[in-house]
Amino acid sequence: MNSIQRYNRHKCKIITVFWLIVILQIPIQCEQNNKSDQIGGSDLTFVEEHGNLTVSGNRIIDQNGDPIVLRGMSLFWSQWMGKYYNYNCIKWLRDDWKCTVVRAAMGIESGGYLNNPASEKAKIVTVIEACIDLGIYVIVDWHDHNAHEHQAQAIAFFQEIATDYGAYPNVIYEVFNEPEQDNWKSVLKPYLNAVVDSIRAIDPDNLIVVGTPTWSQDVDVASQNPLTQNNIAYALHFYAAYQYHKQTLRNKASTALNNGIALFVTEFGTVMNTGDGPIDTAETRLWMNFMESNQISWCNWSIADKNETSAALKPGASANGGWSASEITESGLLIRDYIIRGNTKQPNLVTKTRLIPDGFALAQNYPNPFNSSTQISFELPVSAGVNLGVYDLRGNLICTLVNKVFPAGRYQTTWETNGAIDEIAGGVYILQFLADSEIGTTQISRKLSLIK
Repeated sequence: MNSIQRYNRHKCKIITVFWLIVILQIPIQCEQNNKSDQIGGSDLTFVEEHGNLTVSGNRIIDQNGDPIVLRGMSLFWSQWMGKYYNYNCIKWLRDDWKCTVVRAAMGIESGGYLNNPASEKAKIVTVIEACIDLGIYVIVDWHDHNAHEHQAQAIAFFQEIATDYGAYPNVIYEVFNEPEQDNWKSVLKPYLNAVVDSIRAIDPDNLIVVGTPTWSQDVDVASQNPLTQNNIAYALHFYAAYQYHKQTLRNKASTALNNGIALFVTEFGTVMNTGDGPIDTAETRLWMNFMESNQISWCNWSIADKNETSAALKPGASANGGWSASEITESGLLIRDYIIRGNTKQPNLVTKTRLIPDGFALAQNYPNPFNSSTQISFELPVSAGVNLGVYDLRGNLICTLVNKVFPAGRYQTTWETNGAIDEIAGGVYILQFLADSEIGTTQISRKLSLIK
């Protein structure tokens, strides 16, 4: 009996097996081999520790009710880089890179699944079973820019995957990689609803990630008219060196979070959106800080030895892992370091916190002082009507940033001073936070320093 057959998603049964091991001292050498280098040093695999992932408000949480951040790598298009779709490669990503998630990007067009369904599905199954055996999460990605034109094929594929692997909490479905400039309401939602419903008919609870318009950038648009099914997260993609994927895109993400949807960065690059060009380490760091502070899971593009700067490996790198530093590209080394530091709980990254804050809070804006824009975060222990306003030192209202009711949770907004109707002069301003809830009214103020 292999470890996939032994695995049971029910926590009570896992606990029972654990006590049998302790009391009867059953030999488990095979299991120890698979768990020999677990992230964080636990005797449990990562998935045994965190279990089924669910969406609560604008966060993804684990079976313990804690927000969870998965950090890992995406494989390249399966039809062009299938050599890395194997057990040894996935094990190396878990043991050496400390990945807690791997994305299996099944190419659909251009010689992919539509032309070779059996061989492309077999690659995905190999990765799924490796991740289950190794105790990490796996994203099953329908890697397509025109999935709405292949709805029947997508439904058939995901029904097969849900039937065979939906009982394992490891599995995350990504049903549309990157829609192009398609209308959210009239084109994308009908497709997404059909595919999600077909999965939910078989697997009622595993996490599903849905693509969003404009190559999975317009998460703010999706947040205004979200899907109604349970446990849905929305794909956000970015390439750090691309001029349109900087603060403006983070603002769109903040809007989506404030509107109450959960995000998952299933693909991002450190370079241009072409997958090539210079690495923007400064912008990558800003994105990392944004994802960590908002507890957003992510996968980097990609495990490939293609001769382009987004590839994590240099040409000729082994298909089976075991890569030395000399075989890893500049981008690969940068991301590997981020994954290791994040997943081994080393300092300088945001630590795990409870989903619901203990009290009302208004963080100091960042950066402060600032030149043109600054991020502002606040926390609500209960649902409240929030008014967030900026005043000058004489008490005159300069602008209202937020004025709406929010459920309990953590939120972030941005004050953009450029493009304001009236010129905003440099100086000190007062940020006033008012929260009106069932437990009373809370007021908190902070000083902001605008430099011009």
